[in-house]
Amino acid sequence: MSVDLVDIINGIKNTNVTKTIHGKSYDAISPKRPELSQSGKTVLITGGGTNIGLAIAHSFVNASASTVIIVGRRADVLETARAELEAAAGQATKIIVRVCDIGKTDDVDALWNHLRDENIFVDVFISNAAKFTDPSTMMDLGYEETWAHMATNLQAPMYLTDKFYKQAGDKPKYIVNVSTVNIHATGHPIVATQPAYNLSKFAGTLYFQILAQDQPREKLQVVSFHPGVIYNEYWKKFDVDPKNFDDAQLTGDFAVWAASEEAAFFHGRYAWCSWDVNELATGELRKRLDVDFYFLRGTISGLNGQLLA
Repeated sequence: MSVDLVDIINGIKNTNVTKTIHGKSYDAISPKRPELSQSGKTVLITGGGTNIGLAIAHSFVNASASTVIIVGRRADVLETARAELEAAAGQATKIIVRVCDIGKTDDVDALWNHLRDENIFVDVFISNAAKFTDPSTMMDLGYEETWAHMATNLQAPMYLTDKFYKQAGDKPKYIVNVSTVNIHATGHPIVATQPAYNLSKFAGTLYFQILAQDQPREKLQVVSFHPGVIYNEYWKKFDVDPKNFDDAQLTGDFAVWAASEEAAFFHGRYAWCSWDVNELATGELRKRLDVDFYFLRGTISGLNGQLLA
């Protein structure tokens, strides 16, 4: 692997919001902690059959979720994931798989109708599935391909959230939105090659941010996060050592933390999974979160409301 590529990866991972930066999971976000237990809860994960979605599913299994539902477009991939998760869960967690193209409202309707008919109430919705493309300018992609990103990365999460929110009953609900560093790093040389993805993921994250403003945290808790830079099929095309990447377990365990009462103070905001949650919850960072509405929310850099920041 070239030094330039190592530098690019490290540049994408570089952050200094907390003094401690994690590349692997750690005690504070361990799904084995009683405070983060998901016992009695049902979790729905879009794109749950592979990569980040599957890592998140494993972490909720480790957090003793009663039921984990993974949805995706490919039945064979979902069945392979089911076998893997059932082997890890034993009898402790029920694993349900459903073929569903989240970009098709009929598929989403069928999913929620099935859950309703089976008397399954979803407590935690993990919005993870996303659309990507090869590097290209927005104009070269064209209107139809760019709008297809918006359909998957904005419209689909909105429609799923509408169904999730309107479930019968008053139990607290949790949404964890798997966002991306791309929404605030559009000038990075790699990020800049994915304009349609950047646009649609920023729009999707802003949707969840505004949704959180309308909802009391006790009723609907919403947290968005960057899942880290994870080794996957894309990076296998290069001579890349996996040690240069974040551990997928860090991503999954952070998602469990984000769906817990411990993350209540972070309602409506955006984090990197590599940031230390103890530092976010205490000290100067917590003070700023408590007083600065715009801190770690999507806005215009340099402006605080209508004022120059």
